[in-house]
Amino acid sequence: MTIHDLCEQARNTACACGAPPGCPCVCAPAHYHYARFARAVQAGLIPVAEFAQVIHDADVFQGFDTVTDPGMLS
Repeated sequence: MTIHDLCEQARNTACACGAPPGCPCVCAPAHYHYARFARAVQAGLIPVAEFAQVIHDADVFQGFDTVTDPGMLS
């Protein structure tokens, strides 16, 4: 699948930003939140390997992006 195809599949799910299925995310035009791709994976619309392609091909992570472990916060 191309990145465009994956965006179209992700658009079939609701996004954490509040966008319902079929509607664009509320961020910049033609941009999709990664939460929406993750939800599409959970819904079986996008295979996990394709989600990895989105992250790699879109070059979204520059090496400084992090995920915070809430278990380590005090």
